[in-house]
Amino acid sequence: MCTKKALMVSLVLIILLISGCQSKQSETTANVPEADAAEQEAAESYEMTTVTINSSNQVTFAPIYFAQSEGYFDEFGIDLEIVEFSISPDAVPLLATGDLDVYAGPISSGILNVFRQDPNVKTVADRGKISEDDSCTFSAILVQKDLYESGQVRGPEDMAGLKVAAATYSIKGYELDKYLALAGLTFDDVEIVTLPTSALVDALNNKAVDAIVTPEFTLTRLMMTGNAAILSRFEEDAGPMQTSILAFGPRLIKDDPELGIRFLAAYLKGVRKYNEGKTEENLQAIAGLTGEDIDLLEQACWPSIRNDGWIDFSALEPYLQWNIETGQMDFTITEEQFWDPSILVAALELLDNE
Repeated sequence: MCTKKALMVSLVLIILLISGCQSKQSETTANVPEADAAEQEAAESYEMTTVTINSSNQVTFAPIYFAQSEGYFDEFGIDLEIVEFSISPDAVPLLATGDLDVYAGPISSGILNVFRQDPNVKTVADRGKISEDDSCTFSAILVQKDLYESGQVRGPEDMAGLKVAAATYSIKGYELDKYLALAGLTFDDVEIVTLPTSALVDALNNKAVDAIVTPEFTLTRLMMTGNAAILSRFEEDAGPMQTSILAFGPRLIKDDPELGIRFLAAYLKGVRKYNEGKTEENLQAIAGLTGEDIDLLEQACWPSIRNDGWIDFSALEPYLQWNIETGQMDFTITEEQFWDPSILVAALELLDNE
């Protein structure tokens, strides 16, 4: 009798133990954050695939950094490989041949010519623009401070004969030409000097040049020396302008657009973090990835990038026309040749359905 009773008690204890374990397991599962569960499910649904992109030290590359450091690329099955280039335009030929998947860089006649010739290379998202209502200056013409304070150089009419560091074939050239034109001057009225970005600060400090056309971070770096004054702001004299883009090569446009959609979804999440602004977390992250000082990053202008990645082609048309007028380009380019919004639309839908 005792044996039978003991057996019954043991059976009840076993049942209670099993029920308790099952309850605990359910409770543990219920406590997993929904976002983490969703990310884990998404990561498991994609096969990790390598995508290559050019390097850049511009602040507009920050969304790429964030998408990588915050795990957004991992979430969408992207193994990002950053290929080093001394300057972004050097990446254009590899994008054209399909040896590079993504181009993140400025608009130039070279990339525009690729868009014209190859329907499988397209701009797919915004990566930085300058507008008249910007709260800060991303690109400017700087002049030696003593020339400005003495009154010797205060306007475009005072630029004649000055030695100016600028690249006439780029957006910097466009900015300088537009400013000179206000006084009826041209490139022929100034002495153009071509210098690498790394030499610009020393060139102005040593008075090897009188003026410099430059975007960030060199703009803020020069202003921090105390030897420069802003003569012209891009947004006032040459803007608005779509200055920087994200473009896909044939692999992500033609061969595997689904991979392109996932890349853009991760990128747009990085853009949204970038647009949180100069938070302590963002400053520390960009400082660690670029090697720039926090003080410089706080003072520098972070150009606007649209959360939805949309491109304003009309803001590019004056620059295209200028390229033709100055002989930089001997062709025109349509909006359809320039960019394909279909992948962006699909990426936005993918994010909405997360």
